[in-house]
Amino acid sequence: MRLQSAIFTLGDTLFTPDGAAREGLDKTLSLFKMEGVWLGAVTALSAEDAQKALEKAGLHSYFRFVLTESVALCKADSGTMFERAMKRLHSQKDDTIVFSGSLSAIQNAKDAGFRTVAVQGSAGAADWSTMQQLATQSLAQYSELLSDSV
Repeated sequence: MRLQSAIFTLGDTLFTPDGAAREGLDKTLSLFKMEGVWLGAVTALSAEDAQKALEKAGLHSYFRFVLTESVALCKADSGTMFERAMKRLHSQKDDTIVFSGSLSAIQNAKDAGFRTVAVQGSAGAADWSTMQQLATQSLAQYSELLSDSV
């Protein structure tokens, strides 16, 4: 099974508290791009704010789109949102991974049938522990992906 697409929730999945890209993320996204993996992002932010955040972190060129709650008419962490993003990526669930630092997003993506990667961020210890149990894989840093395969 080859990874065809990945969906990222915006927030601490991609950014540090000051808005910079998380450590190792640029190399990871660059590798995905080289391997032909299509990337999409989902968010509760406005399209303008999401684009500004991606540009500030130097990540905007990696993502084919940012799907907002106002466009999708559903919550950013919902299974419906991930399915709509997957369709925009012209992919199937078996070929798509959802990356998130949110317990609700990991739970909802898993319930919707997606493979998931829990990304450690601002989640408290209890939520992080649950995320690690639910997710297909968990990462403290993106550099871990460079030595592992998802």
